[in-house]
Amino acid sequence: MATPTQTPTTAPEEPDPFYYDYDTVQTVGMTLATILFLLGILIIVSKKVKCRKADSRSESPTCKSCKSELPSSAPGGGGV
Repeated sequence: MATPTQTPTTAPEEPDPFYYDYDTVQTVGMTLATILFLLGILIIVSKKVKCRKADSRSESPTCKSCKSELPSSAPGGGGV
């Protein structure tokens, strides 16, 4: 506090480097989380669809694992 005989010294106002607009941070975080979540779901679904549409004679490792799970994709038609 300045006394009446002293002139108050004013430092130039610098923006605080540790000030965050929390609404913007929250919005950006939720947007990125949503995009990554949907991308993960899309990757999982696309692998399952790709495996089901694959030719039964294909020797790719992903379709071998699907053949054991899906009896209809076994050679000769399989089925229950």
